[in-house]
Amino acid sequence: MSLFLIVGLSFFSCKKDVITVKFNLNYDTRFIVESGNLIDVPFSIFTPEVTTNSQAEFEAKDTRKDKIEEIRLNFLNLIILDPPSQTFSFLKHIYIYMNADGLEEILLASRENIDDNTQELNLIVEDQNFAEYIKKDGFTLRVKTVTDQVLGQDVEIEADMQFAVRAKVL
Repeated sequence: MSLFLIVGLSFFSCKKDVITVKFNLNYDTRFIVESGNLIDVPFSIFTPEVTTNSQAEFEAKDTRKDKIEEIRLNFLNLIILDPPSQTFSFLKHIYIYMNADGLEEILLASRENIDDNTQELNLIVEDQNFAEYIKKDGFTLRVKTVTDQVLGQDVEIEADMQFAVRAKVL
């Protein structure tokens, strides 16, 4: 009986240690809110494709796509690039959705009832696992906005994003 107990305990206690790695991926893209849009009417803006280069990023961290456990959005900040004196006071609401080939569109981050008179805006990120989107070769964003002021000129905005990756090591 004691020999069976010793063998049984040693079998279950010999669990293989799984080593995980955590790192961040940073992406950015630009889009333009065009002048002349109607107030309180939602409209969408599509960004150019953002290349993820994920396979090379994962290999540099001793992991690969099939070892990714989760990818969460740490932050998404918007920065006005042009005109230099413009602030986010023209925005009422903003929602940013992520698209990738073969996947459903998903809400990435948003902000409602904006009254910020600044040139940088921090959005509220969604508590979602974005791993399947970042594993793709690229993704696009759809920016849905509602303005509360008429813009006299186009506003160029940069979206800076940081994703936290947790993966098993090879």
